[in-house]
Amino acid sequence: MIIAIPGNRTLVSLHSRKPPVTRHEVMMSLPELLRHTRKSSGLSQLELALELGVSQRHVSFLECGKALPSRDLLLAWMAKVEASLSICNAALLRVGYSRTGAFRQGTDDPSRTKTPLRDLLTAHHPFPGLVFDADWITVDINRGGRWLCSVLLPEFMATIEANNKGVDMIAALAHPGGLLSRMRNPELAGYSLLRQLQVEQWVHPSLKPRVDALAEALANRFGPLPPDQASDRIEPHLNLVFDTPYGVLSFLTVQSVHGLPQDITVASLRTELWVPTDQFTRDVMAQQINRLVPRSGLMPVSRTGT
Repeated sequence: MIIAIPGNRTLVSLHSRKPPVTRHEVMMSLPELLRHTRKSSGLSQLELALELGVSQRHVSFLECGKALPSRDLLLAWMAKVEASLSICNAALLRVGYSRTGAFRQGTDDPSRTKTPLRDLLTAHHPFPGLVFDADWITVDINRGGRWLCSVLLPEFMATIEANNKGVDMIAALAHPGGLLSRMRNPELAGYSLLRQLQVEQWVHPSLKPRVDALAEALANRFGPLPPDQASDRIEPHLNLVFDTPYGVLSFLTVQSVHGLPQDITVASLRTELWVPTDQFTRDVMAQQINRLVPRSGLMPVSRTGT
């Protein structure tokens, strides 16, 4: 992330150890990008100026680095030249503006993201994988994930089977018959995920009521959060071990976000892949899933019916 410091002529990168980027360097790189996008679209400076409602001189100044565009003008420029979302976000970040999720009709089509993520879930067969949104509601779950849910949290899954909507992952943690019910050391995983959710709610406030309910459920079940776990440091992976009718199943779970760095926002869809950590778990998953379902299929759990 890049931020501008008022009264300072530098832009500071919060995620880089490189020296601060000076305004001169920003102005040397952004004009080149603006010229490139305009010329690629086949528009002259005058034609683009008329489309944007500004003077040709202002367009020239922007392309020469003599002026800095406002965020709205930059978004309008990128829309008029039909730049990709990634190029638009790159331009925004060059100047220290916040990135955007979409800047013209059609760029926020969720199917553009869901298709490669669904391919990823299929490729992860027979092991569990899911896609979820910023509300921690599942968008897709592959067949390995559906089977594991039926084994680990059948009581909770029975309450949502009929609605064919997404699985509320926070409710699945809080429910007495949910994900923690067959887990070894459930308090460790429960409080680790709670800490992650408590950090996320600062940028996604609508999570707060459900996060508070989870905190209360964990406190009632396991007691207060241990002082040694009260940290803001979040790890996007967990080692989970479950006692099941098929034996002890062990997984490493990893969360990730799909997209180029400049396109990632708090609203981006995330994947969570469950990777077996021992041969026994791999064998059980392969035997059960290959016996029950064809390899190519997914069992979608989507609020949009996709």
